Amino acid sequence: MDRKKFEFVKPKVGKSVEKDPESIFRELQIPNIKGLWSQQADILREYYNNFKTNPDVAIELPTGTGKTLIGLLIAEYRRRCHQERVLYLCPTKQLAKQVHSKAKEYGLPVSLLIGSQNKYSEEEYGNYIMSKSVGITTYSAIFNTNPFRMDDANTILLDDAHSAENYISSLWTVDIKRKQNKEVFESIIELFKGDISEYNYTRIMSDDTEYYKPIYDLIPYPKYLEKLPQLIELLDANITECGNAKHPWSKINENLEMCQMFFSWGEINIRPLIPPTKTHVAFSNAKQRIYMSATLGDGGELERITGVRKIGKIPIPKGWDKYSNGRRLILFPNRIFNPDDSLKVAFGAIQNQERALVLCPDNRTAQFFISKMEQELPEYTVLQSSDIEDSLVPFSSREKVVLVLTNRYDGIDLSGDICRLQIVFGMPEATNLQEGFLWNRLNANAVLSELVKTRITQALGRCTRSNDDFANVIMLDPNLLKFCTRRENLVGFHPEIQAEIEFGLSNSEKIESVTEMIEFMNDFITDKEYFSAINDAITEIREEYEKRPKAEVQKLTLSVENEVDFMYALWKRELDRALEKAKLILENLSGGKELDGYRAWWYYNAGNAAYLAKRIIPTDPNLDRNYYSSALRMSNGISWMADLIHSVPTDDDVPRIDPYLVAQTDNIEKVLNDLGLFGVMFERDMKLLLSLINNDEAKKFEKGLEHLGRILGFDAFLPKGDAAPDGVWSIRDKFFGFEAKTEEAPEDPVYSDACRQTDGHKKWICENVPLPDGATVETAMISHKNTIRNDALPQSRGLFHINTSDIRELALKATSVLRRIRSVLAKDQGPNLFHKEHISNFITAEKLSYRDVEEFLKTKSLDELEQCK
Repeated sequence: MDRKKFEFVKPKVGKSVEKDPESIFRELQIPNIKGLWSQQADILREYYNNFKTNPDVAIELPTGTGKTLIGLLIAEYRRRCHQERVLYLCPTKQLAKQVHSKAKEYGLPVSLLIGSQNKYSEEEYGNYIMSKSVGITTYSAIFNTNPFRMDDANTILLDDAHSAENYISSLWTVDIKRKQNKEVFESIIELFKGDISEYNYTRIMSDDTEYYKPIYDLIPYPKYLEKLPQLIELLDANITECGNAKHPWSKINENLEMCQMFFSWGEINIRPLIPPTKTHVAFSNAKQRIYMSATLGDGGELERITGVRKIGKIPIPKGWDKYSNGRRLILFPNRIFNPDDSLKVAFGAIQNQERALVLCPDNRTAQFFISKMEQELPEYTVLQSSDIEDSLVPFSSREKVVLVLTNRYDGIDLSGDICRLQIVFGMPEATNLQEGFLWNRLNANAVLSELVKTRITQALGRCTRSNDDFANVIMLDPNLLKFCTRRENLVGFHPEIQAEIEFGLSNSEKIESVTEMIEFMNDFITDKEYFSAINDAITEIREEYEKRPKAEVQKLTLSVENEVDFMYALWKRELDRALEKAKLILENLSGGKELDGYRAWWYYNAGNAAYLAKRIIPTDPNLDRNYYSSALRMSNGISWMADLIHSVPTDDDVPRIDPYLVAQTDNIEKVLNDLGLFGVMFERDMKLLLSLINNDEAKKFEKGLEHLGRILGFDAFLPKGDAAPDGVWSIRDKFFGFEAKTEEAPEDPVYSDACRQTDGHKKWICENVPLPDGATVETAMISHKNTIRNDALPQSRGLFHINTSDIRELALKATSVLRRIRSVLAKDQGPNLFHKEHISNFITAEKLSYRDVEEFLKTKSLDELEQCK
């Protein structure tokens, strides 16, 4: 029997016919889509006529206005007309599946390529490789150390481009987690013990808590470089046990001199300033990279995120500069309520809606919210990102469910009745340690405030995905309130968002109870006429707003190309060129206090480059000293600089910064931010403080004492237990413990038992509180008494006495001083650095600095009371 031969085919010679993306859309004849929306057509024409040959292009279009279709049409144009391999990147598998499903619905040839690259469907992958389909995948497919099957795309589309930030940077960030790698984490901290403040070292090495105030710190570069050989040995020996850290280690271990080391209580990051993406062939070899986002920002943040020096931007279409999809009722509980009552608003709204999305900036914040949820609403299911990695069904199919996501301000679509309640819990200023350091320790807020605006804008689009969609949004954080109330920040938002925020701020302050705010939100969702009236009010005032970027943003935009060039020059060890770029950066950032924090950061980076350069190439041996000194001279109010001065070469005339005063200033600013620069919460809090401190009842007075310490800028807490102090105040390595005897009669003398009690608090603090090396511990008794028994004198030595009336006068003065500071800050439109400077100067002038408070607490020794038998 003759064997039947394979019937081969003769390949057709493909002829590419140039067609613009609009023409491709018309050919598709997509069911249920009669035509492109005007803004989609405008962007496609702009791209085809002016941007199709640009290596890097950004497209901005508000959430829910058709970005996905635009991206898919451009992808199909590049595939069909240029025979290119095209990848469409999404943040998550779930979103990749969603885009794949949409593309199939549109009749476009696409391949879903997610999961392990070894397990891709050969047919799907083959179609992508042969340019027969567009590959739909995730960022991690490209941004990994061995993207062997995805390293030759001709065009890459990055959907929700700002979500790429940590996917990209993680490829060059060695991340050592305390929780997973405690021994390695502590060994690294121990290696740099001498280069970390004793205060932070003690807190970090304490296992019991991260405290209420997070740590963001950076090893000074000269100290980092000095100990780099030991650090390399330590990590080489342990990196395989540190989970995913071994992958970025392979990317940066030959360029560690060009990196810096950031750390917190729970994490260490070793990373370059900007990710060097152009050294990653899977990204850099593409002919074109297209970045799509609901908001691109105005200060060059997309370039810093992606490591690309210049990205051409297709402007938002005319008419859409004041319009976005859906309607949101944005409320600010912190405008009127204390933190506990603000949380009650959130939980009450969750009970009404039975399904909610909660967006948090970090794990610490997310875990706090979850712990409160479990206490208040134990019957609710809490889902996190891992639960919806493949599908939203685990969330959308349940009732009484809350989805808590960390650092996910884009890339989640909850349209219609899937979710009508969104809670933004925590200020999204820091999604990694570098950002946290720049925001919290250097006040480099000019550049980061643009990122914050971008994240808030992205967040607000999660539950309103179409023209007729609507949702409640609760902004739950005092710093979020502060950010949105500052006029210079508000005008940087899209006009629609400006109107919604202004409406929310104005109405939040009028609400009188938690119940009223919850009912207000419920009526917005359930009462069509009421919703219509709110919608009309916001639409009407929207026309009065326009987006106006801050003046300093233009300087940030001018600076970004040189910043990216600086990083690549460092990475290639072209130190002469890096120093030239540093000089240009500082010239672009010159002038105006608004940029002082960011300018100080770049003087520091320039100093680092000069410090490294003088080891390798002929250069001015004093250049690093000059740059470091310039950073320190402009650092009034920058807390990190107070310790940096001991670690870098500086000029003799550089002023020393008082680290205790800086810490006190930081704490007072936090108190004012938490209470709000606007609204009635501050006055309510001051009233509560005075009512507590003026009460002789022990429990109330002790709470008032704790409260007073906090508003004076100390870390204050009230320990539990009969033998514990009635209050502890501390600032860095200075500790004060109190024994309060306010319930005892003033005519009675001080007895020896009370002295022993007071003295015993020293031992209690030493044994129960993590103390830095060299810490001082003092204790004082607070009472109405004026006399001490003779037989109590031996036990009273080294102790202090504060009359109750004097501590009450101090409380009254503190509330008055904070009130005056607050009034100035509320009126000010300047940067946060002015706030710190003003607080520092004011408390010093008013004799409320830590020195004055310490002197007050130690004014009278206990043995100086009048003696009696």
